Amino acid sequence: MSTDNSLGLILHLLQLADSALPIGSFSFSNTLESAVVYGIVHDESSLEEFAYAALRLAATTDCVAARVAHEGYGSSDIELIMQADEELLLRKLNAEQRQMSLRMGRKLAELASGMFHDTMLEDWLGSIRSGEAAGTYAVTLGVVCAASGVCTREMIAAMLYGSATMMLNASLRLMRITHNATQRILYGMSSGIDELYEQSLMLSLEDMYGFAPQMDLLSALHERGRSRMFMN
Repeated sequence: MSTDNSLGLILHLLQLADSALPIGSFSFSNTLESAVVYGIVHDESSLEEFAYAALRLAATTDCVAARVAHEGYGSSDIELIMQADEELLLRKLNAEQRQMSLRMGRKLAELASGMFHDTMLEDWLGSIRSGEAAGTYAVTLGVVCAASGVCTREMIAAMLYGSATMMLNASLRLMRITHNATQRILYGMSSGIDELYEQSLMLSLEDMYGFAPQMDLLSALHERGRSRMFMN
């Protein structure tokens, strides 16, 4: 983070990126469960490749919407935030992906509003509860980070970290892999984060794209699965 940020802001970022944040992320595998069941992910190398593909997808969708929501908070433009929310939800084709985003988004809004007072955050939570807004996780995170003083660059890093750890933590329950291996994967992913960040900056809401047919198919197969450890 930049040197003019206080230690308190660093703590805010770490808190929001923590996999222990009680918003239900531990309940989801982000399609990894199906990838393991169907043999697409079977070892450390294939897990790393699959998890990084998920980060690329997040960079061209969720990260874009979160950045726009962050900007909307800065300009007190609730309509822009709601537009980002709607555009992002339209790009989540599978029911389980939408469920993951909406459950985590609502939980985050409720959690943050209970931690600190912010008028715009409370308005956003009210819009979710009334059904006026869907309340996707990425857009809610954009609002919460802006309200907390966390800048866009660090927010996107936290988003990508959270996406990666969600899948890597799930892998420990789904396949034969060690904690050392998942930490090795996570460390190696850092080399590509700057590129993903720059890629997300180039896209507007209209330019967002989520072309990941393999993940869409796996998510659809998971919806029909008879035995499931994770919700998606």
